[in-house]
Amino acid sequence: SKQEQTSMSSMSDLDGITQANEGGENQDSHSPKEDKVELVTTCCKFLSYFCRTSRHNQRAMFEHLSYLLENSSMLLSRPSLRGSAPLDVASASVMDNNELALALRESHLEKIASYLSRCGTTRNEELFVQGYHDIGWDPVDGERFLDFLKFCVWVNGDTVEENADLVVRLLIRRPDCLGPALRGEGGGLLKAIKEGIAQSLYIARRQNPDDPVIQAAYQEIIDDESMHNLNEEYDHLQVRLPYTDDEEYIDLGAAELSFYAILVELLGRCAPSEETINMGKPNAIRAKSILKSLVSMHDLEGVLCLKFLLSTENSMPPGLQPAHKMSIVLFLERVYGIPDQETFFRL
Repeated sequence: SKQEQTSMSSMSDLDGITQANEGGENQDSHSPKEDKVELVTTCCKFLSYFCRTSRHNQRAMFEHLSYLLENSSMLLSRPSLRGSAPLDVASASVMDNNELALALRESHLEKIASYLSRCGTTRNEELFVQGYHDIGWDPVDGERFLDFLKFCVWVNGDTVEENADLVVRLLIRRPDCLGPALRGEGGGLLKAIKEGIAQSLYIARRQNPDDPVIQAAYQEIIDDESMHNLNEEYDHLQVRLPYTDDEEYIDLGAAELSFYAILVELLGRCAPSEETINMGKPNAIRAKSILKSLVSMHDLEGVLCLKFLLSTENSMPPGLQPAHKMSIVLFLERVYGIPDQETFFRL
């Protein structure tokens, strides 16, 4: 069809560009790297729009999902290019389409899980070259892969049970996907959220040394006995601060918060419904137990008790955001529920 020909033409353009990128930097002066990036992002923007215009176009793009996922680690570390990367096209090819979500193969999700697992143990080299400190893992790209998995699990306001069960199994099979906090002896969600807040506030404090609100908020979280050594650690790491008008700057503390927030939301979306559990399905009962073992009620309540930093400026304040707590509440409701009035009023 004409739509499929359009899709194939754009995919051929994208294929040629990615091959050129793989060729390294010794390229013709007329084809600098940024020009190639612009071509890739232009193709991806068009293909994402192409998917949204009709279900027929979306299905045509879905036929190339394996290729998109092979190249899905490209261009994820630039905030200005969000929505313009191959992974965004892959998301658009399944978004809000139950039929295509059910057509996903285990190999598709396995590919994303392998990338996500690598993020859990390896620093982001692109950011490291730009002078960012090494935190030992990559929450920036990891959050994007989690976002894709959420599109596969949560479709048109409901959970695709087959995909949810598969995603939980893949994440458990590859515990590095869960980030340093939730794998093995990682210390748990509450500690990870506090560390993310502390790192974000440390950056804000360095940028605004005369802001008493930020100073007090940072001191309050550092005074926690589990956080005592963080200030010296950040000083030693020489945390990079944004340049003037640095639109591409990434607050790694905020990136950690976003990673764990969307991970918890994804896990909550994967939780089987009470109706499914009451039917006595063993997979559903096992999945609920696994999810409870990953995040304790103590950690959920601890995160909900953390205070927001109220800024007097128009921009969002550093640290914890309302969206982060929304993910916590969603997980709590879908996995633990609120069994009695005492729990409700305590929360």
